[in-house]
Amino acid sequence: MDELRLLCFSDVHGKVDIVEYFVEELKKKADKIKFDAIIAAGDINNPQKPWTFTEIMSKLAELGKPVFYVKGNWDVNLPAQDVVGVADLEKIAPIKIKSITLVGHGRKTKPFQIDHDSPVILVTHYPPFSIMDKGKKLNAPRQTQHSGLIEINYLIQYYKPIVHIFGHSHSYGGVDWKIGDTLYVNVARLDRVAKNGKYIGNYCILEVSPSKKLHIKWFFLNGSWKKCSGCGRLSHLPPGWTLCRKCASRRDLRFESLPSQFSKLHVKVSIFGENKALLNETVNIPLKTLANKEAYNDFVEKIILDKLSQKLQSRYEKILILSKDKVVEFYGNKNDGIIVPFSELLFSCNPKIYGEKLCTLMRLFSKDKRVHVLWGIRDKGTLTIESEYVLISRDLIHSATRDVGEAVRKGFSLLVLEKQLGSASSH
Repeated sequence: MDELRLLCFSDVHGKVDIVEYFVEELKKKADKIKFDAIIAAGDINNPQKPWTFTEIMSKLAELGKPVFYVKGNWDVNLPAQDVVGVADLEKIAPIKIKSITLVGHGRKTKPFQIDHDSPVILVTHYPPFSIMDKGKKLNAPRQTQHSGLIEINYLIQYYKPIVHIFGHSHSYGGVDWKIGDTLYVNVARLDRVAKNGKYIGNYCILEVSPSKKLHIKWFFLNGSWKKCSGCGRLSHLPPGWTLCRKCASRRDLRFESLPSQFSKLHVKVSIFGENKALLNETVNIPLKTLANKEAYNDFVEKIILDKLSQKLQSRYEKILILSKDKVVEFYGNKNDGIIVPFSELLFSCNPKIYGEKLCTLMRLFSKDKRVHVLWGIRDKGTLTIESEYVLISRDLIHSATRDVGEAVRKGFSLLVLEKQLGSASSH
């Protein structure tokens, strides 16, 4: 088997002119830049101009190589007509190219059955949670600075890919990061434009040898080869750039290996005053896909909230988890337009000014930042808040007895969380 070469990019956002320029540049460099197939990791389309998808894919097909793509968050309203030589990787299921299994996930997160003896290259649009996934709150699925999806972490655990190709997080576009046995490759974004109007989008050629040895070359439109001022490596950089993307992101590429016992977590949630557990199960955590301890804690928090919401769904039409700014908005008294920082309320909340319920919650937040407020909502012709839950740790009951009791007196139902490393059999 000879070497497999993949041309990879993402995040075009319907810019047909940039893709036309891209294709023409590749045609001119056909003797230097060679590849067997093209991988487009999502956000090809412009939802307001859906015809751009067909135009872009038709242009890419001119290169005479198969084009495989996965859908991103911009890839909606796509035309029904297929372009010859172009395929949605998720629809055609895993395929083999030169003994490498290529698998893609755009909308679905259920893994495909694969031959685990074959090296896997995984393609998604979203990053895994905590791996080069810094994003904007507006574009993030959960309205946080993390734009990665926890479901993808589990896909990586299942497939154990030698390479994971993705986009979406523009902050780390053009960066590859080897963690364990997986090379993470963020190919966002091809639609970069310099202040002078020149196209400077990035793409890469990924090479996989018969022995599974990986080599990646990064390119920029209108770029040239020069020494990176940070690491001294010969890098392909746009005009005016002196620092390669990897050196520019070096501070954030921090991986912290965690003990293996962190991979199993037993979670129990009970309603205060009731003996029966609402949630009682062992959760498998894809440890090797999480960047550090902070990311681990955030990941666990999201898993618990998701599972808890699913359990409470059986009692209500909807479950709403309130962000901290919404807690202030919904529980605080009107204050004539005066802006009060969350930190001020956290440490000096005056019940006479801001309301007793808000100040009760603030005292709990001050003891533990991972306290959460959830509403159980029923539809009785109009949406009605039937229950106000506060998720707290078991430790808080003992360390903040007075504040916990006050929350109960104010009408909150307490959800008591207990966490312990290990399997359910150890409890």
